[in-house]
Amino acid sequence: MFEITENPYRLVALDIGNTLIRQFRQGLRHALGLTDADGITLGVDPFQRPFEKFLLGESSEEEYLQGFFERFDGRWSKEEILKAHEAYLLPSIEGMPELIRNMVATGSHFVFFSDINPIHFRRFRALTVGEYDFITDAIRSDEVHALKPSEEMFKAFEKRFGKPDLYLDDRMDLVNVANARGWHAVQAGNAETLYKRLFS
Repeated sequence: MFEITENPYRLVALDIGNTLIRQFRQGLRHALGLTDADGITLGVDPFQRPFEKFLLGESSEEEYLQGFFERFDGRWSKEEILKAHEAYLLPSIEGMPELIRNMVATGSHFVFFSDINPIHFRRFRALTVGEYDFITDAIRSDEVHALKPSEEMFKAFEKRFGKPDLYLDDRMDLVNVANARGWHAVQAGNAETLYKRLFS
């Protein structure tokens, strides 16, 4: 499906959420037995300051889960909270595993470049067994202690790997920042559209 005859992208920075797999924001609330409206009213949403600290590696997984447990007065067990956070992620975007594998077969080396935490990275690996296992290098927010589009994240990538030939991310704001920095960044989201843009 994704035939590549010439591949100029030797080093590729690769986002994870909504680039390789789908994020499903409502999944967390639904897993806790809440409607979206109830979840919003209660403030059950991963994107708040405690979650940001978790993404930044400023709190451990246990500390984050305990804080969530306490914030809602023990309404859910820590196991239920963990399962709910896992439900935030869905399997791979159709076609992306094949496209990435074909790029690797024709010379690309991929490095994850992602705002991510241990729960979601572990869940990503579990959902994509056999699909992206060959990608082992990563620049992660919880290890750098910074979030994209911070200078720290970009510098961490460049210091360890150099400037990439390609950066794939679903967020256009990050694509724009990267391009302004001199990277070659392209918005991802649909494998077929991405293939045509990269190799047509």
